[in-house]
Amino acid sequence: MKQFIPFLLIVIGFSVPLNLQAQQQYLTRNGIITFDSKLNSFVPVKAENSSVSAILNVDGGEIAVLALVKGFSFKNSLMEEHFNESYAESDIHPKTTFTGKISNFDIQDSKTCLFSGVLSFHGVEKQLNEIPLIVEIKNNRIGINGEFQLVVSDFDIKVPRIVRSKIPEKIYVSINLDLEKLNN
Repeated sequence: MKQFIPFLLIVIGFSVPLNLQAQQQYLTRNGIITFDSKLNSFVPVKAENSSVSAILNVDGGEIAVLALVKGFSFKNSLMEEHFNESYAESDIHPKTTFTGKISNFDIQDSKTCLFSGVLSFHGVEKQLNEIPLIVEIKNNRIGINGEFQLVVSDFDIKVPRIVRSKIPEKIYVSINLDLEKLNN
């Protein structure tokens, strides 16, 4: 995963105007993103990626998140294989990213903040607006946690008719980032 941190910094440098030397930044390389259908079924559609990288510029509230698609693990290995080969096409689209801004971020205040930006998955960029996530400031660390919904069809994912009843139109995405201050 270390090889992706320079990539993440490059993505941030080109997509979000940051002065990397003069601003306070917080980083994680082991954030967690989970997605879940929340359907009661014999084999639930649920996966977790615990190697998510994120960097936050506290002065401007800009954030960038990077997850490798093959990093999502399922309890059912066949489901994981189908996810990577047929739905996410992770060999073609190996990563998912979010670059955006926290509109009401304050380094002095733990609260629910609104995140807006562009989520890229499966080769599709989707603008997300005012996603409420909890931001907790504690012991020189910043925690970002919460859940939101995404529409599967917004990302050009084709679900075969035979399994449509097992995969809902909306999927729940949970995020848990524990960022620590970078020493500039």
